[in-house]
Amino acid sequence: MTTRPRPRPDAHDFTLMLMTRDGGVARAAVRAGVDRIFLDLEIAGKAERQRGRNTIISGHTLADLERVRAAVPDAEVLARVNPPSAGTPGEVDAVVRAGADVVMLPYFQSSQQVAAFVAAVAGRARTCLLLETAAAAVRVERIAAVGGVDEIHVGLNDLHASMGLAFMHELLAGGVLDELASRIRAVAPAIRFGFGGGALLDAPHPVPPRDVLREHVRLGSRMIILSRTFTGDATSEAELAARVDLPAEIAKIRQAVAEARARTADETERDRLRIRELIWRVADQAVARA
Repeated sequence: MTTRPRPRPDAHDFTLMLMTRDGGVARAAVRAGVDRIFLDLEIAGKAERQRGRNTIISGHTLADLERVRAAVPDAEVLARVNPPSAGTPGEVDAVVRAGADVVMLPYFQSSQQVAAFVAAVAGRARTCLLLETAAAAVRVERIAAVGGVDEIHVGLNDLHASMGLAFMHELLAGGVLDELASRIRAVAPAIRFGFGGGALLDAPHPVPPRDVLREHVRLGSRMIILSRTFTGDATSEAELAARVDLPAEIAKIRQAVAEARARTADETERDRLRIRELIWRVADQAVARA
């Protein structure tokens, strides 16, 4: 299959990404207002890194990517490949041929690895870096300066583990995300920045999802990966409809983003201080249990 880089959608400047391998779920998600369908072909080293965490190794395939591409011909499709290796050019070729509009590189360490990835993509798709190592965080200016990088998304799970932290949102409370966002903008303001995933806005959580979404707005984040709570782990369109009112949940996010953008500077600062205290409370409990 031949593809071309598709234009970024104009409808929303806050991109909602949803992970699924099912064409029916993908169609329903796009109808509900999801901007981008996410296929995760990353397997190398993932089981070791995610041992003991509440995460899933998706096991998506090129055949899944082709089916989803056919199911949502007018929507964006992102494919995550494996971390940098000698096989990266071949993996990039395969996902571009299968229909990926955006190719994501995870778990990279250096600007040299990023430059090789950009060269492999060669303008055939947009490039998204999943920044999730301490080394990449330290080197972020050099990485952002590599020509041909379209997006940088900070992966909180692996990055907090890479830094030896007890709770992933410590990266938010401790100012790490502020620093990364600022350093990326200073070097390459055209790069779209995002971080983490988002749960259903009204789901119970020690750190409320609405508060996290407000921090996205404060930091200038332009994208978020919707958690599997948005699909209820559905494997068909019928299951999705029975488990989650996805159009309503997407509408809640759009409304919450609009409200967060309308805050005054004082309101934004109060919200930042409140979530910081919540995060430190959870982090202290996690440290005590360790």
